[in-house]
Amino acid sequence: MQNDLVFYEKDALLYRLHEGLKKSDKSVVFVVGSPLTAPYAAAPGVSDVAEIVELIRSRFKGRGPHLEKLDARLAGAPNRYQEAFDFLSPRLGQDAANDIVKQAVAAALVSSGTEAWSEAICRLSEDQLQALDKNEHAWHLTPAASALGGLIAKYPHRFGKILITSNFDPLVEVSIRRAGGVAWRTSLSVDGSINQSTAEGCQVIHIHGYWHGSDTLHTNRQLVRSRPTLQNDLLVRLRNHIVVVIAYGGWPDIFTSALGGVVGNDNLFPEILWSFFGEVPQVSEHLLSQLSRGIHRNRVTLYKGIDCHTFLPELLGLWDDEDYSRTADLPAATTVASATEPSAARREKSRSQLFRLAPLECDRPPNIEIWVGRENELRALETSNAKVVIICGIGGEGKSALASHYVTTLSEREGIYRFWDWRDCKEQSDRIRTQIVEVIVRFSDGKIASSELTEASDEELVEVLIDQTRDAHAVLVFDNVDSYVDLENRVYTGAIDLLVHRLAASESTSRVILTCRPDVQYSPSSVITFSMKGISADEAVDLFNKRAPGHSIPEADIHDAHTLTKGHAFWLDLLAVQVNKVPGTTLRKLLDDMRRGREEVPDVLSSIWDKLALREQTLLRFMAEAVRPETEITIQRFVASKVNYKNFMRALRSLISLNLIVVKPEIDAPDLYDLHPLVRQFVRTRFERAERADFITVVIGQYKAIIGAIGSVLGINLPFALLERWSQKAELEVSAGKYDDAFETLVEIKDALIGGGHVQEYVRVGRLLFESIDWETAATKYKQFDNVVGTMISAFDGLGDWESADSLLVRYEATIPQKTARYIKFCDVKSYSHWQRGEFESAIDWARRGVGLKNDSHVDTIYDCQHTLALAERDAGQPAEALEYFRKDWTVEQIVAESEGIPEDGPMYGNVGRCLQFLVKNDEALRCYKKSMKLLESDTSFHSKSNRAYARRWVGDVLVEMGDTAKAEAFFMDAIRVLGSSAPLRVREIYGELEKLRDNPSPLMSEAHSSRIVRDWMAE
Repeated sequence: MQNDLVFYEKDALLYRLHEGLKKSDKSVVFVVGSPLTAPYAAAPGVSDVAEIVELIRSRFKGRGPHLEKLDARLAGAPNRYQEAFDFLSPRLGQDAANDIVKQAVAAALVSSGTEAWSEAICRLSEDQLQALDKNEHAWHLTPAASALGGLIAKYPHRFGKILITSNFDPLVEVSIRRAGGVAWRTSLSVDGSINQSTAEGCQVIHIHGYWHGSDTLHTNRQLVRSRPTLQNDLLVRLRNHIVVVIAYGGWPDIFTSALGGVVGNDNLFPEILWSFFGEVPQVSEHLLSQLSRGIHRNRVTLYKGIDCHTFLPELLGLWDDEDYSRTADLPAATTVASATEPSAARREKSRSQLFRLAPLECDRPPNIEIWVGRENELRALETSNAKVVIICGIGGEGKSALASHYVTTLSEREGIYRFWDWRDCKEQSDRIRTQIVEVIVRFSDGKIASSELTEASDEELVEVLIDQTRDAHAVLVFDNVDSYVDLENRVYTGAIDLLVHRLAASESTSRVILTCRPDVQYSPSSVITFSMKGISADEAVDLFNKRAPGHSIPEADIHDAHTLTKGHAFWLDLLAVQVNKVPGTTLRKLLDDMRRGREEVPDVLSSIWDKLALREQTLLRFMAEAVRPETEITIQRFVASKVNYKNFMRALRSLISLNLIVVKPEIDAPDLYDLHPLVRQFVRTRFERAERADFITVVIGQYKAIIGAIGSVLGINLPFALLERWSQKAELEVSAGKYDDAFETLVEIKDALIGGGHVQEYVRVGRLLFESIDWETAATKYKQFDNVVGTMISAFDGLGDWESADSLLVRYEATIPQKTARYIKFCDVKSYSHWQRGEFESAIDWARRGVGLKNDSHVDTIYDCQHTLALAERDAGQPAEALEYFRKDWTVEQIVAESEGIPEDGPMYGNVGRCLQFLVKNDEALRCYKKSMKLLESDTSFHSKSNRAYARRWVGDVLVEMGDTAKAEAFFMDAIRVLGSSAPLRVREIYGELEKLRDNPSPLMSEAHSSRIVRDWMAE
């Protein structure tokens, strides 16, 4: 029958999946295999068959006879992949097979450029692997995967119901989410139903298992195993759809078996479109046996020459062009509005995804067991229309408790708020920007990466935050923002002040709650302040009755306690718990002990501390040094050297019952345990640093163990929850006086933390370090001192905090009394600081000082100012001088002609092109920009998106100068598309340029049309 098969061309399949779908009410189910996500055009991807076979062979290196036997079996195997796993499985087991898959999938991660991380991926915990799944910017996407995600996200009714894959990787789901769609996963490595759960969006069914959390199927025995429930479900799902098989080999597995059942049933009328890569396809006997009845019934159509990496982008282009045609017919005002602001329907779709957000994507509020008083405040929270709520009061008065009780009971009340997000700012400075960035990332459903917000000002961050939560009906809590209060004027400073004013004046459906100790007041009616005071005497009686129901406590004693504590909610609660939980303890004894030799403020914790067992004191001391809430397993590892497991569990339960440890629960995730801030402060101040050092060192050791498995993947776009482990480690090292280690940690984390958009977190820990060291000896004691100082100054300038940058420059210069090689470094840091601020002449002056000193002295040093000098010269109107540096050892003619041997260096082409643009050599500039843009398209560094937008804008500028305004508009619009909603100020600037460019009221060019023009130009 092989010779009788008819294979149709690509254009027929394109027509069938575009024009043909308009005449059908059926939706498409794609079935995809490994070529979809395998490496393509020298770009990374999930390891292909040859690479996986090599991974398996590497497991037997040094085992000569076994490796020889494996190679012999591979030499004659019709399916090397299955043969390799058939050899691996009986010798190393299923866990080894799963690890091979993890390494193969990890090849598609944006790596640090080292080899070690591939093996480290196997040591990541399930939580860490899930975090990578959710981080869309951590993965390379092939052209096929990217286009497939676009089809499903943009046209869900046609393509977005179900997708079936034999792949183990998350790239289909990643591509759908990156394109703005919704995807959820069903993974089956054993027989089971795919109908057990439902959710909004596209169901991606992994029929051979998933890369973590389940076993994966590879061997012939596993693949052909009977799975009747799954097969029946697939039969039902496939019969009413157009099934498009692309990049799929048709192995003997559950899908091809189910397909045979569908096409062989004369009562069903499926449409199966099976594509083959080759121009002369060879169909396996097994596949032919499954498809033959469908081919005879004309229910199976075969296509040849289908490369998924070109076909799927073409198909997406056809649908996008049709979208453009419809948009172009709209009135001008409608089109411009749709280009500048997402429609309400689209926004609502985006916001409707929020219920699917992972529980660990924000901090957790404390668990509130006993709720007494605060009814007036709670009622006001429920009934007020205020957009901003400020809760003030001294520590322990219940600010966080009120906010926690309110947000965690939202679902129990009718109201406009449906979701919440909690961020603990820990009463520390330099933290709010980090928290705002993380809220934006979460509420954008990952479409905005933290790295895209690196250059955003506070004003821009607040604008993006309000935009992303405008229709979310969410309550955003920023807990403990004490460091951002202007104590004299009783208002917030910086980003929080901007947020209060902008949100109060907005039409947002969301609300912000801010808690702090100082009293803060704002005049707008949409901002309210609750000043938390002590609870009343009657509420204190109610509290004791609830906490100690089996005890008869004289009301006079409770009133006495109320007077002594001034109604302080936390102190009264601790006293009530002691009476209830500690045998022989009475409230009168506690009050007498508190009065004996105490100051005016009652020292409740000192009285309690002396009654704790040694194991309980030890546990509190370890937890006081941790810088974040931790799981039971992690805390047990802290104390393992001093307290055995049995006593640890006793101590943990006892301290929870005494309300000294706060439980932070979450559905489908381990509980976290933390200390109340007052308890942590008490324990830390009770002991001198020397007494704390051993405890801090143990905690640091555990933090090293936690990050050890992911240390080698530090260069990828890790989620902040993982990156933060490094900054926490550095913070602990500062606390322990291990300053040299802290400097090393800051150097190690620099690119990932700053490049990932978490500049303020780097600055926060850097400040702690610089405030702790002796500056007179720092330069000689710590080898990374100069490196970190330079990074900090650049970070301050990037944040617009010029006062801090200048202060640090002054301190830094004072450490260089003579003009040694370190002075060249200072000149470069000073020059770069001026360049970042746009002070180009000053930047040139300082850079030339450093260049002159190095040239005149012939000193052998790594410090150099040439690159910064060239940047400043280029932007100061001296492009010819800058060009001499940027072109390096090549002539401009060679670079423009892309002569053999010219390095594939995107920034080099971009800098040369910019200089040529300033020299009005537009044709040459465009050729350099084109090459730079091509290289940037495959660049995965943290600033790649911003660089791609700048490149498009610069090309647009050149085209305007050349009079090609139509094409210039396309480049400006595509720059806006690339920036998305992460940089509203830059987007408005480009729209301003477009307004100057256009002299007619016609609609702005659509995203699809402008992108096609740019792609075609790059391909010329």
